[in-house]
Amino acid sequence: MQENMNNIPPQYELEDEIDIMEYVAKLWKHRKMIIKWCCVGAFIGLVVGFSLPKTYSAGATLAPEMEQRMGSGVSSIASMMGVNVNNSLDAISYEMYPDVVHSTPFIVGLFDLPVQFERKDTVVNTTLIDYMLEYQKSPWWTPIINAPFKALGWCVSLIKGDEDEEDEVGGDTTRNPVCLSKKERAVVKYFSEAIQISVDKKSGKTQIRMKMQDPLVVYTVMEAILDNLKEYMTEYRTSKVSQDVANLSVVHDQRKADYHRAMRAYAEYADANKSVILLSAQVEREHLEQEMKLAYQVYSQVATQLEGARIREQQAKPVYAVLEPAVIPNKKSGPSKVRMLVIFTFLVGCCAAAWALFGEDLLAKVKELTKEQ
Repeated sequence: MQENMNNIPPQYELEDEIDIMEYVAKLWKHRKMIIKWCCVGAFIGLVVGFSLPKTYSAGATLAPEMEQRMGSGVSSIASMMGVNVNNSLDAISYEMYPDVVHSTPFIVGLFDLPVQFERKDTVVNTTLIDYMLEYQKSPWWTPIINAPFKALGWCVSLIKGDEDEEDEVGGDTTRNPVCLSKKERAVVKYFSEAIQISVDKKSGKTQIRMKMQDPLVVYTVMEAILDNLKEYMTEYRTSKVSQDVANLSVVHDQRKADYHRAMRAYAEYADANKSVILLSAQVEREHLEQEMKLAYQVYSQVATQLEGARIREQQAKPVYAVLEPAVIPNKKSGPSKVRMLVIFTFLVGCCAAAWALFGEDLLAKVKELTKEQ
């Protein structure tokens, strides 16, 4: 066996080293071509970097109130172990904030938000949906890419008729989250992807960030998201108690009217029969007095229940501590021209190197097979 190993030709022992050197030699041979393509990639990266519209980022950090039904000692120990013990009876907790904010009804509720921005030394006041549909910038290649799809859609509309015309226009007066136009659905999809929410399950701290093309607009939208989220959670937490307050208010008014009616009836009868000493008159007077006292007791109990419900309504409202408020960004967050330059240079350079290593040999083999056939 030792003799067989000694008989192995030296070229097979150095096969790996020879292959590596062969690859290096090919790359060195085509270095000018690779450099040229890298320059082309750098140029493409600069074109893309300058063509993409600027974006600005705004964010905020919330610390919602956490209700716990277990002892503080058990909760602290569980938090140290990385386990979140949240025994709140709420169906919607802070962990579901991303689902709430990314939901279609929540985003549609932002469409009529008034926004203000500068365009060509003029201040434009409009709504968020109009800003997204009319004033959003796009790269120069977007119309070129969308042209075939628009032509195909136009041909399909000619075949099917004008069934989709209403869907394209949409109804601005009454927006139904269930029935939106194509453009409005595209705006909903944009915001569901643009709004980024991260929740710390241990502390409940929630970070919300998003990017848009105007610094003032992104700040306005971020403030609206925070306000709508607080309003949504407040309405959810207090919905049952608020309904109790509404029902008790109706009953309170009815019992108050009954008490006043019984009091007037007793007063009128007592004034009319002040000098009467008949036993029947005294019995009727005592009967009216008992009805007045009973009406007052019922009215007093309902009033106490109503005040208790109002107190519970105030206590049920969640408390949010804004650890980091949203601010108007003064610097753009993207796109990074240097990053685009590096990415496209690297990708085109890799493609050129792959062509130098394998592409030419593969093309030569294909040509040989074609000639043989």
